[in-house]
Amino acid sequence: MTLRLQSATAHDFAFCEHLSRTNMAGYLAARGIAWDPARFRASCAEFENLMIVAGDEAIGLLRLLPEGEALDLRDLQIVPARQRQGIGGWAVRQAQAIALQRGHRRLQLRVYAENPARALYARMGFVDEAEAEGTLHMVWRPR
Repeated sequence: MTLRLQSATAHDFAFCEHLSRTNMAGYLAARGIAWDPARFRASCAEFENLMIVAGDEAIGLLRLLPEGEALDLRDLQIVPARQRQGIGGWAVRQAQAIALQRGHRRLQLRVYAENPARALYARMGFVDEAEAEGTLHMVWRPR
């Protein structure tokens, strides 16, 4: 399977919102947080939105945001049918490479403590930096 990243276009945003809303529904419901379409649309203008593509099929979304010396991995979503196939690890490696290419001193993210992706991030070299209200703040620093 050949994967690539490509910039999301306005045409892709419905897919991106649906994927994020669907994948995050359980975590948000557990915290009594309602999905806010306006907030998602606003973040599309702020974040770098990259589609994860296999062949001609969009299978995921990687969203990045520079924060001073750090690059934030703000969102990583994979289509449920394509999860647990190594795509998330591939996407994290791409984010790490982007951080290095752009001279960022760290790649950081937030993940809900019960999210299974937490184990992926730990395997990819991220370490816990802080925890607040069930959300872990994790960081990867290039060596």
